[in-house]
Amino acid sequence: MPHDLHTLLDALRGQLQRAVVTVGNFDGVHLGHQAILADVVREARQRQAPSVALTFEPHPVTFFRKGDEAAFRLTDAAQKERLLRQLGVDHPIALPFGPELAALTPEEFVGDILAGVLDSASVRVGYDFNFGRGRAGTPEVLRALGEARGMQVHIHPPVAEGGQVVSSTAVRRALQRGELAEASALLGRHHTLWGEVEQGDARGPRLGFPTANLSPGAGLLVPHGVYVTALVDRRSGARWPGITNIGVRPTFGDGAAVNVETFVLEGLPPEADLYGTPVAVELLSWIREERTFPDPAALIAQIQLDLGVARQRHGIAP
Repeated sequence: MPHDLHTLLDALRGQLQRAVVTVGNFDGVHLGHQAILADVVREARQRQAPSVALTFEPHPVTFFRKGDEAAFRLTDAAQKERLLRQLGVDHPIALPFGPELAALTPEEFVGDILAGVLDSASVRVGYDFNFGRGRAGTPEVLRALGEARGMQVHIHPPVAEGGQVVSSTAVRRALQRGELAEASALLGRHHTLWGEVEQGDARGPRLGFPTANLSPGAGLLVPHGVYVTALVDRRSGARWPGITNIGVRPTFGDGAAVNVETFVLEGLPPEADLYGTPVAVELLSWIREERTFPDPAALIAQIQLDLGVARQRHGIAP
């Protein structure tokens, strides 16, 4: 096991007594995850035991495929942890995922981690849970291994919403199609991008539309375009109506890097300095696709039209 994994497990060993545990990637913390987590928290409180959500960082899929996490993951590590805590989980624990953890057999994972380190009294997983080397561990394997070690194992059935089974894959597909309402229904909230406000190239102010720019670590699955959004200061909770462009700014030939630029429509003091502020951008609805304009004047004219649409949807007087 890598040193950081050893360190984490050593620090946890003996700290939890008869924990109620769930295991999974929990990417998106969608309605299906929420159903499992609600039962974990409820059972832990009944037992007067700690509740644990055991996750993995990085996401195993991006570890094996070496892909772009921002273009695959729904939530980054910090966002996922906050969502888990908001749902009442006492101990969200992210195991560093690497070759050694991936090589553990189902027997080793259950015996060494679930039984040995976490002292699990009860384990709850989804119907499609897989674990261990080669994904050899199924819910039924977990039940057999866990119960042999004195754990109760609960396998949760699928959760359906709008006629389809809720899953991270279903959320990703909805977002990739630009179906924000469908994704929101599966998530139980708006899809949200997290990051810190960064120094941009100052082109927005020159065009008359200063923006808050960020580079999210996850969630960039949506089509490039213009969206009605809300910008949230994650420290204070302040929330402002906004409009956001997600894309590569083809009019200016900026290249392949994806930019997330949010213009606040009202409520932000003129002197406010958001640089370095941790923010969230909630994607509320779609306005139009990204496209190339012949010159900055044509772009500005379109922005004015977009602003009118965003103000209307936010209920802001023109």
